[in-house]
Amino acid sequence: MRKFGKFSLMFLLVCGTASGLSSDQLYTQGYKAFTAGLWRTASSQFAQFIREYPEDPRADSANYFGAVAYYKAKDFRRCLDALNGFDRRYPKSRWLKRVAYWEGLSRYALADWAGALASFERQVEFGDESAYFEQSLFYMGASLENLEDWRGAEAAYLELLEKSESRDLGARSIFRLGQVRLLDGRPAEAVGAFSRLTSEYPESPLIPQSIYWLAEARKEMGEGREALEAYRGYIMLNEKSPYMSFALLEAARLASNAGLNEEALYYLDIWEREFKTDIDEEAEAALKIRAAIYLRMGRIESAKTAYSSILKFPKNEGEEQIAAFNLAQTWLGTDDAILAVPYLEKAIDGPDKRIAADAEFLAGSILISNQDERGAGLLENFANRHPEDERREEALRLAFAAYRKGDMSSRAEIIIEMLIRDYPSSSEIASYLFLRGELALNMGDSSAALRSYGIIVKNHSKSPVAVEANSRIGFIYSERKEYIRAAGYYLRGTEAGGGVMGGEAGRRAAYFAAIAYLNGGMNAEAIELLDSIVQSDPQGAWSVESAYYLGEAYYDEGRYAEAREAYQGVVHHADGELLFNALYGIGWTWFRQFEWDSAASAFEDAAQAALDVKQRAKAHFRVGMSLASEGNWEGALVPYDRALVIKGEEWREEALYQKAWALLNLNRIEEANRTAKKMSEEFPNSSLPADLPFRMGENAMREGRFVEAIRWYDRTRVQYPGTNMAIRAELRAALAAKENGDVPDASKRYGEWVINHPEDPSAATAIRSWAQMLRSSGNSNLAVDAKSKIVDSLGNNLRLSAPIILAWARLVSPDSYVLLEAIAEEESLPPADRSEALLLVAHAYLREGQVLRSREIYEVLVRNIPGRIGAEAQEGLARSYYAEGKLNEAAEAYMVIPYLFSDQQDLANNALREAERLFRRVGRFEEANKIHENIAQQ
Repeated sequence: MRKFGKFSLMFLLVCGTASGLSSDQLYTQGYKAFTAGLWRTASSQFAQFIREYPEDPRADSANYFGAVAYYKAKDFRRCLDALNGFDRRYPKSRWLKRVAYWEGLSRYALADWAGALASFERQVEFGDESAYFEQSLFYMGASLENLEDWRGAEAAYLELLEKSESRDLGARSIFRLGQVRLLDGRPAEAVGAFSRLTSEYPESPLIPQSIYWLAEARKEMGEGREALEAYRGYIMLNEKSPYMSFALLEAARLASNAGLNEEALYYLDIWEREFKTDIDEEAEAALKIRAAIYLRMGRIESAKTAYSSILKFPKNEGEEQIAAFNLAQTWLGTDDAILAVPYLEKAIDGPDKRIAADAEFLAGSILISNQDERGAGLLENFANRHPEDERREEALRLAFAAYRKGDMSSRAEIIIEMLIRDYPSSSEIASYLFLRGELALNMGDSSAALRSYGIIVKNHSKSPVAVEANSRIGFIYSERKEYIRAAGYYLRGTEAGGGVMGGEAGRRAAYFAAIAYLNGGMNAEAIELLDSIVQSDPQGAWSVESAYYLGEAYYDEGRYAEAREAYQGVVHHADGELLFNALYGIGWTWFRQFEWDSAASAFEDAAQAALDVKQRAKAHFRVGMSLASEGNWEGALVPYDRALVIKGEEWREEALYQKAWALLNLNRIEEANRTAKKMSEEFPNSSLPADLPFRMGENAMREGRFVEAIRWYDRTRVQYPGTNMAIRAELRAALAAKENGDVPDASKRYGEWVINHPEDPSAATAIRSWAQMLRSSGNSNLAVDAKSKIVDSLGNNLRLSAPIILAWARLVSPDSYVLLEAIAEEESLPPADRSEALLLVAHAYLREGQVLRSREIYEVLVRNIPGRIGAEAQEGLARSYYAEGKLNEAAEAYMVIPYLFSDQQDLANNALREAERLFRRVGRFEEANKIHENIAQQ
């Protein structure tokens, strides 16, 4: 019934919320929910009350109870939000004296110890509400504990003890006092607090815990027997608490120390049976206690077992050190020497410095010989702890080698610096400097490496490492691309190593000097040096490599016969990678000399010498290229197929392309298409597939086979639509139709291309070619069609449409000259287009009978425009005079053309004929006859 009653209340409250309620109803429902413990419902009702009736006298109570409800519902953030600004909103509320308390509890729950402390301190100031005052004091202490202010917490608890009459709070305060004093390092005062709790508050549930902490405090004071007695009392309580496990272990340890072996084992048995966990620390403590007990009970089997037992719990550090070191000796000199290391490590920290030094050096050496990186650390510690030991330099050398091998560069750097600093007169100082340089080089600090190598070549030039130091400097400068400077140091290394007639180091330095010269573009110096290495001993160290790069140098110089001879020297003495590279290089020398058969043969030899299928395929590809270069398309297919047995090589795309090209030239179109498709699938971003039919079209164009060229270009367009190559092919097909004399087809192709690609860089050139063809053809119908398409498509884009409009105007002579005037006025167009448009406008005026207007334009053009436009303008000027019946002026105007525009031969000849005709009509026969004679002599 109680459950049903709560449900009914909640139902009514919810239903009431959905409908409008008076302030009394809403407040009453919130308060009933609060008293019934329905915290979320209560906080919701009070929140609604405040929203709807903020001025109600009970608003402060609703706010307060709503905040408390939030706290009870563990919604601490909302509780704080609800109480925020309470004092400003309700300065006269009776609940003001309790706000800080609930704020403190919420902040404490949110682990805001400083905020909680501040709130409880404010609450304590209202001392007239004892329950809130005492609880606040207690939480003040707890907050100070969490802030590790032990003295502050102690003061709070003492004040609470003084002012509170609650026995529960008194007991809790005394218990916390004991813990605080223990944490503050005052175990004696903690004992007093815990003792007071047990004597004054025997009914408190904290008594069992206080007995445990009393034992802990006595243990801290060094009172082992009293602590054991307290642990016994706690264990007898058989309390189920997390402290019991610790109590059993501590009781066992104290009993063991007191010689109470059976009692100690009893505690350990209980611990293992009821509390043993996977916590290594506890298990280890139990094991140590049990081992010590067994040792005292005399359960010893052999020397090693005895030493091991002693080492577990020695009587003192000296005994532990000696026992550990002696036990380690039993393994030295055997295959199991590594087993000695743990005991040597135990001996390192003992009181006898001599034994400690021996143990550390031995442990480090054994670990390093077993490739254990810990050895380097032990040897480094040995060097630091025993600076006068004669084995220190050796220890540092071993540590450096181990750190370097283990890629611990920073540690290795520290060790090598110690060796250089502490042993400047050592016979190994040059080697130390070299090793420091090597380390810096591996760490990417070439400048630091240069400094170390530089000291060697300057101060230790006779050292065995001087050759390598010079070579390393050469290497660094080569990496920096200072090749000529690098070569100089390599040559110094050569000299230090006895030259090319000396040992391997000198010859190696000479070889790298030559490579530096090659990289620096000094081929002549490189050739001389490489040749000296080869000639001094053809089979000596670095001779084969030198012969190969000698061939490379000659090849770069274009001296292919000499390169071939050098490569042949490699072939005679090398195998593996160098042999393949040399044969491959020979193939290239023949290829560059257009000796296709010899090139194919050499590349085939390289294929036979290949180390793997990749090299073999690479060589076969070049065999195919060589055969194809002399037109042996059929022969090229076989090596191409051999080259294509593998995928993933950088030249595979080209190999597929070349195979398809060969098939096309063999007229095996379907196979070529399949190969091109495969290339497209493997290389989806490749532009080469479309290049194949386009290239065939280009070949046909060069040979004048225009119809065939058009077919190839169309195939490119159809097979690879949208590609750049397809766009080029469309334009080339238009040109091919033009060259073939098929003006209608060419005009159609030009039109479609220009309309589809107006932004293409070639659009302007294409339109001019189209316009020129239309003019030459004289086909007015095509011109009209072209003009309609271009104007409809391009609109006012005169930059492209002008040439077509001009061609149309030439052939059709339109009545309207709006477009021509627009072209003439467009300043961005080429002057030639504007001039021609102006000329055609003048022609239109003349046709309309506007002679004077046409003549004005003609005169401007004649005066300012040279070439054909000027000549045509002069011709138009003559025609304008003729239109007015001014035959003399017309004849004179015609006569100007041969003199001013003699380069326009056709117009000049026509002008002479027209002038002769007009002179005869006006009776100027002598002048007409002279013109006639002049025409006859031409």
